[in-house]
Amino acid sequence: MLFLKNTPIDQIVSMDEMILAIEDALKEMALGRGFDLPRRRIHHPNRMIFGLLPGSVHGIMGAYLQTDLDRRLHHETVILYSAETGEPLILFQDCSINEFRTGAAGGIGAKYLARKNSSRVAVFGSRAHAETQLKAAAVVRTLTHVKVFSPSEAHRRAFAEKMSRELAIEINAAASPEEALEGADIVIAATNSRTPVFDGKWLKEGSHITSIANGDRTRMRQEIDEKTLRRAATIFITSKETVSVNESDIFRALRDKVASWDRVHEISSLLLGKVTGRTDDDQITLYKLQGIGIMDVAVGFRAYERIKDSNVATRL
Repeated sequence: MLFLKNTPIDQIVSMDEMILAIEDALKEMALGRGFDLPRRRIHHPNRMIFGLLPGSVHGIMGAYLQTDLDRRLHHETVILYSAETGEPLILFQDCSINEFRTGAAGGIGAKYLARKNSSRVAVFGSRAHAETQLKAAAVVRTLTHVKVFSPSEAHRRAFAEKMSRELAIEINAAASPEEALEGADIVIAATNSRTPVFDGKWLKEGSHITSIANGDRTRMRQEIDEKTLRRAATIFITSKETVSVNESDIFRALRDKVASWDRVHEISSLLLGKVTGRTDDDQITLYKLQGIGIMDVAVGFRAYERIKDSNVATRL
């Protein structure tokens, strides 16, 4: 068994490779050749959370394990096993797999749902998930300008400076959510907000939104508003089962008749050509991304295949 700690996964597998790995895994799951269970969480009295996301694809099974205390204390583990022998293959400790696979999964939405000429991005959030979402969007679209907004002026300025250097594109801190949305072709909401971070009436016609905040019955999240849900011509999600089990904001919107199931599709159906995505340039599209364990397994397996015969990881 191999062990790798504190090595960001993008040092082993590129964002483009992660996007392709997750696309493949989602297709396999839709075809009955990949398997997944919705997220489960234990909420301890001290607010510490233990989360579990299992999945299996291409003869590899495993899980993403999370401990989190209000994002102040956070650790992640991804462990992979052989589905044939049951043997543990590798354990990744704090290698940012979850952050990068979530970014890569968001990139799938921008790749297949945003207009082909999309070049201007609005980012809500300034932490790691906002960074990886933007990095993935930059892989699938040629970006020219980005505006970022978060409640802390210092945080959004730091994000703009850091990501400008890394992506070599113009990134500016916006003074308000409305300013951030002005002219945006792609909108990325990567926050842990309990209330909407922008007003859906400000969305430009033809824009695409990716939203990652999901929560559950105990830890509520609601970063997009009813106006956004109503304006979206089509809504894509990762997993209907996960939406229903975790009772996230999309589930509540469907329950309360803000949206209807006929407008909601799993992204794998789009990847397999079973449903259409954007049908004209004026439509607003929404990808409400739920992280699922098969994504962590898929990215972890790509990394394992890359390093299993090297000295990058420790052999236990």
